[in-house]
Amino acid sequence: MTEVKEIDWYTLAAIGIVGGLVAIFLAYFLNTTLKVSYFAFLGAVGAILAILWGADAVRRICKYGIGTGVPSIGMLAFGMGLLATLLGLKIGDYLVTQTGSSYAIYAGPIAALILSLIQGAIIGYIANAVLKMKIPTMQIGMIFIAGAASIILMGFSTTITGSFDYSSMIKYVFSTGFIAPLFMIGALPMLHPFNASLGPDEDQRRTLTLAVEASLLSTMMFGLMSLAVFQTSMLSSAITVVLGLIAWVYAYLAYFKKVKECGVQILATGVLPKKEA
Repeated sequence: MTEVKEIDWYTLAAIGIVGGLVAIFLAYFLNTTLKVSYFAFLGAVGAILAILWGADAVRRICKYGIGTGVPSIGMLAFGMGLLATLLGLKIGDYLVTQTGSSYAIYAGPIAALILSLIQGAIIGYIANAVLKMKIPTMQIGMIFIAGAASIILMGFSTTITGSFDYSSMIKYVFSTGFIAPLFMIGALPMLHPFNASLGPDEDQRRTLTLAVEASLLSTMMFGLMSLAVFQTSMLSSAITVVLGLIAWVYAYLAYFKKVKECGVQILATGVLPKKEA
């Protein structure tokens, strides 16, 4: 089989950051401008792009012999991302109050991402310089997974609420208790793919295909959760769930194809002789 060159993780970072933020902004802009909630699913699109970025960062860090630490590093990323995201979104709300411009709300996700990246850089430095883990990809990797976690949190929060502002997250994500499944189900698509693909034949495209498939399962779950928010417009939740299901079927078949491509045929040889001939 011809070897396929891996996608550079800086390219995936650009896709995750630009694509993730644009999808989240677009969902908010369309919902507020048209006074609907039908575009909440775009938040999930942004989260999926960030998941690809984060899942690749996880695999590059954990290839250095810390396979059992994959879940831990994923939870660490979401812990960092959540704290920075709340502060960043609060900054956005504060700017709206101070400037009187509704457009200042868009500064929130940008501030959240920047704070996450800074926090990831600090944790990465501590891991290598203080804890002496000495993993070459740790510094950049921690920056990447913290940033990815922030966009994932904002993306799936937008899927649930139709908005990314601080007050909506507190009212509809924290107060409802949805933050618990968001923390776990949101993190799994980022940390699970490499954990499930551990081994010498681990392949970037197969691993990231699994990340997309897992993230679409999460999308459907968050679409169901949004029923508690969009009680007067269940069509919004239905759109997210149906689109997520259709895309999941496609992703599952694509992943199954990747598995078959990387599989090895096992032939029956019969019972081994007791003595050599």
